[in-house]
Amino acid sequence: MHIEKNALEALLNTLLQNDKTKDTVKARQDLETLKVRKELFKKPNGKLEKPHPKYSFTTEGRKRFCKFIKGVRLPDGFGSNFKQKVTADDNNITGMKSHDCHIMMHRLLPYGVQQYLPKSIAAPIIEFCLFFKQLCARTLMQQDMSEAKKQSISILIELEQIFPPAFFDIMIHVAIHLPDEAILGGPIRYRWMFPFERYMKKLKNYVRNKAKPEGSIAEGYVAEEALTFCSRYLKDDVETRFNRLGRNDDGLPEEEPNKFQVFRSACKLTGRMKATRLTTDVRQAVVWFVLNNSLEVDADILAYKEKSPDNVETNFPAWFNHKVNP
Repeated sequence: MHIEKNALEALLNTLLQNDKTKDTVKARQDLETLKVRKELFKKPNGKLEKPHPKYSFTTEGRKRFCKFIKGVRLPDGFGSNFKQKVTADDNNITGMKSHDCHIMMHRLLPYGVQQYLPKSIAAPIIEFCLFFKQLCARTLMQQDMSEAKKQSISILIELEQIFPPAFFDIMIHVAIHLPDEAILGGPIRYRWMFPFERYMKKLKNYVRNKAKPEGSIAEGYVAEEALTFCSRYLKDDVETRFNRLGRNDDGLPEEEPNKFQVFRSACKLTGRMKATRLTTDVRQAVVWFVLNNSLEVDADILAYKEKSPDNVETNFPAWFNHKVNP
């Protein structure tokens, strides 16, 4: 979990070229010592100037990437608000916790680098992100993990041809050994620390007297247990947090006897209604979809197939319309 966080921070900080980037002055001196990648050597221009590398965003690309992260809207409870992680000038991303890095690595970074970096540089980074995504899958196959280890070696070799040597610390190297750990220990989601860190955040919120945090946590825990017992003891006619509808609960749909089951939805309409004119082909497809997915019409469809099994999708709607409205 924290290996993923450290790898993401090394990648993101180098891409954004902020104060925690791995592309430092000493990293450029390492290139000069090794006599590789002469295009990245420091150039005397009044003061020594670092040429802009291809493996980082341009000034415009950095702002666009930060605006992309700022505009991300995640499902309720899926993650924190990334809008608060982007600085006011849309030039940097800071303050990400371990789970934020988890979401960034799996979901957001692959799309960002695909848009704002060259394909030759974006492809290895995307493969590196997908490697961690595969490791965190719910089910793992031993053969897949063996292949993932081979792929991780080739991915790191490709990254070594892109990033400076200072980028590859011990945390980047440890990624090679994660598939072996998954083979021995099973799926990572049953061993990571996200639930415990979240519960520690809950316990820290109990602290009211910072001079005696342990006592505050114990007092808050006892009060929470008492309130939980009382809430479960009360009947359903008293609203508690255990019988209160969720924030996104739309409630059960009202049963309408004259309405097909396909139209009985538990979701509420949001936004403004908009009328759309359908073409003939689309309208026929919609009519057949409704009839074919309605339990009330299944018997009529079977009866029609026994009489004329050909072109049921095309001819049945007209036959059913004539039967209902003779």
